[in-house]
Amino acid sequence: MKISRLYADLGLLVTAVVWGATFPVIKIALDYISPFAFNSIRFFLASLLFIPFFKKEGWKEGIKIGFCTFLGYSFQTLGMKFTTATNAGFITSLYVVLAPVLAYLFYRARLRSLDCLCLIIALIGFYFLSGYEGFRVGDILIFLCAVGFGMEIAMISYYSKKVNPTILAFWQILAVAIFSTPLALITTDKLIINLEVIYALVVTVLLATFVAKMFQNWFQRYVSVTEASIILSLEGVFAHVFAVFMLGETLSVVQYFGAFLITLAVILASLR
Repeated sequence: MKISRLYADLGLLVTAVVWGATFPVIKIALDYISPFAFNSIRFFLASLLFIPFFKKEGWKEGIKIGFCTFLGYSFQTLGMKFTTATNAGFITSLYVVLAPVLAYLFYRARLRSLDCLCLIIALIGFYFLSGYEGFRVGDILIFLCAVGFGMEIAMISYYSKKVNPTILAFWQILAVAIFSTPLALITTDKLIINLEVIYALVVTVLLATFVAKMFQNWFQRYVSVTEASIILSLEGVFAHVFAVFMLGETLSVVQYFGAFLITLAVILASLR
């Protein structure tokens, strides 16, 4: 099925909005459920939604991507226990800046001078957003999450052109559940299933995992990596908007400057 570039862009924008909304929703849920327990339940339930599309093909590629996705969500969910939803959203978007640097380090891909400049700008922004008044442990964990997602988005762009995106998403999501479960069994110290947790699971399982992941894997095929990266990186902005209304979070002038630098670096890094 051929999809126009406009509809692909709108689909990716919806994905960014949904992902942004999950930051405050998950932060509220973590008051009642441990991070790995939440991720394990979330991704097992999400994988069930993909059963009608199940096929054996693409499992190797899906699990490879799923491991990076697992790293991203694990560090992100754990990090949100120790930082704000706003910080988590903006720092997560650093995956766009980190991706070309990681590609150079692991695959000796071409690294532009602009990529290095964007990394410097982003790290300065990271300092003003978080480190100016002392780095939070949560912010460091979210930074590691950005590394995982940077690897994920590069792999999706490559494999989604070779494997059916829906099947790829199924294996990717199932892999996250499988990798999360052993850690959930070891680390879970609270597991209260109340309305807040159920609401968070509905939002993350149905919208942020099933719908948004299918949107990402399908629509990313019809736009450039640059275009997809810019649109998806807006989740940090949407995370702040939702955090303001749902949690009453605010930023200082210095922190807004840091968030601006991160957003600027992400946009510049995406211009290819």
